[in-house]
Amino acid sequence: MNSERLELHIVTPDGQSLTETRIDLVVFRRKEHRFESGSEIAVFPRHAPLLIRIPVAPIRYRQADTTTHVAVGGGFAEVKENQVVVVTPRFAKIGADDPHPSRAALRLTRQWQKELKDFRKEMVGYL
Repeated sequence: MNSERLELHIVTPDGQSLTETRIDLVVFRRKEHRFESGSEIAVFPRHAPLLIRIPVAPIRYRQADTTTHVAVGGGFAEVKENQVVVVTPRFAKIGADDPHPSRAALRLTRQWQKELKDFRKEMVGYL
């Protein structure tokens, strides 16, 4: 098996929110018009360089036999030289003790999407 692994960095306005090493796989949704809306992309070690927009949605990553779920508030993801850097305004890591971490991450991101939609309604005409 290949000894190469990924590093995952999630950065928010408050600074570095998460740094994980020895990652086997990172999966996130993409928000680009040229792809099916909400489609996922899986990033493995030695992935080609990539810079994409990501929506308010869950991200999951796998280290050995453990899959971890996190929620991000949209932003950008860059893949370069076995590093995945996510820049996002919001971030939450779902606890390992949660019996359904994927559902918890999805529920949280749906709440954030609603808050964002409500905020945009309030801001109409503000520009």
